Amino acid sequence: MTKPMIGIAPGTVVVDSQMFPGRKRDYVNREFLQSITDNGGIPLVLPVTLDEAAIARYVQLIDGLLLCGGHDVAPFTYGEEAQPKLGGIDPERDAYEIALIKATHAAHKPVLGICRGVQILNACYGGTIYQDVSYMPAGQGTLKHMQGQLAAYGMHNVTVTPGSTLAGYLGQTHLAVNSFHHQTLHKIAPGFKPVAMASDQVIEAIESTTDGLQLGVQWHPEMMQQSDSVEAQLFGGFVAACAH
Repeated sequence: MTKPMIGIAPGTVVVDSQMFPGRKRDYVNREFLQSITDNGGIPLVLPVTLDEAAIARYVQLIDGLLLCGGHDVAPFTYGEEAQPKLGGIDPERDAYEIALIKATHAAHKPVLGICRGVQILNACYGGTIYQDVSYMPAGQGTLKHMQGQLAAYGMHNVTVTPGSTLAGYLGQTHLAVNSFHHQTLHKIAPGFKPVAMASDQVIEAIESTTDGLQLGVQWHPEMMQQSDSVEAQLFGGFVAACAH
């Protein structure tokens, strides 16, 4: 069987070096590439562009789309203004990924968003984001969601909705996950539903309500999958869906 081609939307960074100040770079952390190859797929990095023809060609080439972590989603993307704890943003990347998500879904190909990826997926379809976990209502968001170390280890538990696409990929409904985010989902976009929750009411995953082809998780399974078979199953299930 031919291995499915998984397109990866890269992160972006401005490199401030003495020799080349202000150079913008597209990049993908190796864990994302390894997570795809370890689980039967072929990764293909899709550089940031706003050219519609290029995006259409990307979608022709791939069998599924992986959205990586990185910058905060720009608040204007979901109809809000910047609040004091907003971090760095890249509006060009936001616009690119939204166009890419919509084109991939129009082609009926699966999408998996990770960390920032679940946030841009939610914003793409009309959902909103808490610009910092501390802006959640009192009593919510009280766990440590930026662990800052030991990325291969889970630091808090999540409960997954039985019967969801995510539960099917994972093969279980309770697991420990790592946590490297300061923003989190607020209002869930129409056509999506929460399918995983932390004990402090932070939404840890969403998926589309119609076909299950669009799924996002708030944690970083790519950092855990080589030592945790459950996280490997998440990628395995996604790659298998892309092969259909």
